[in-house]
Amino acid sequence: MSNDETIKNAKILIIDEDVNMMEIISEILKGYGHTVSTFTEPVSAIEELKANKYDILLVNYLMSPVNGDRVVELVREFDKEIYIILMSMHKDLTPSIETMQTLDIQAYFEKSSRFDQLIIMIQSGIKYIEQLRKVKSINLKLDHYLFDFAQILLNTITAKDNYTGEHSKRVTSYCRLFAKFLELDDISTDNLLKAASFHDVGKIGIPDSVLLKEGKLTDEEYDTIKLHPVIAANIFSVSDIFKDIVPIIKHHHERYDGNGYPDKLKGENIEYLARVLSLCDSFDAIVSRRSYKDERSIQSALEEIKRCSGTQFDPNLADKFIVSVNNNINDIQSIIDNNG
Repeated sequence: MSNDETIKNAKILIIDEDVNMMEIISEILKGYGHTVSTFTEPVSAIEELKANKYDILLVNYLMSPVNGDRVVELVREFDKEIYIILMSMHKDLTPSIETMQTLDIQAYFEKSSRFDQLIIMIQSGIKYIEQLRKVKSINLKLDHYLFDFAQILLNTITAKDNYTGEHSKRVTSYCRLFAKFLELDDISTDNLLKAASFHDVGKIGIPDSVLLKEGKLTDEEYDTIKLHPVIAANIFSVSDIFKDIVPIIKHHHERYDGNGYPDKLKGENIEYLARVLSLCDSFDAIVSRRSYKDERSIQSALEEIKRCSGTQFDPNLADKFIVSVNNNINDIQSIIDNNG
């Protein structure tokens, strides 16, 4: 079902130990064209919800061995969007407003012969889901535009300083290999690769006289260059979609011994993925040729990383990076030869 499609037939799951009442509700909902699955046992129902996507959950409040509020709590751990209606036969056991709000339960149905009230709740649930999908669709479009904007900024820098663009591509490639070696989960890998792609975007705020200078920088010029992680962090902090990559970008020049910049963070106070990015970024800086330095071999770069383990780099990650590079030496050489 596409995000723009109106829901006509909702997919509904019911959990209730009262089989007769559940069957009545099921038949009524099916009569309105909805697809209904029924469960008398909460644990099996939760497994079904994990395996398949449902629009609406109807769950009885009092059940054994797991009560309805606990079922909802477990479901909310993996599904934040499903519309939940809590049911009860007993008026004096109505869940409190606090319980409803805490567990993000959208509606309460007191089981009776007034099934028209339940149908109204189901229709409200469908409207809720449709609006949620529209909002998600809009957000996805905004996310796309914001990433396009970030790429435009990087392209603007690359137009002035080709090294920055090619360097970002290579660092991203190294990060991809290292993330696989570290067995990072998908979300962490995605955040790392995004941060690697845009970690030098802050150089757009560095004067050309400093950014493009051939030869060694003065202390004052170097202090200016050191502003680029903060500039980038400020650029990306304007949107929540970048919130997970901001600390990675801002702190990729921190040092394990606390002598880095901009915040002089030390050891594990530095974001883990920033420590990962720091190794990949530094490795590329060592093996790349610049106007003021010659390129160095892969093994020479690894020796430098080993030498700086515990001072500039996280020693545990540095050891793993060296093993990862040696395990992927052909891929690493290809990245160097082909600029990413």
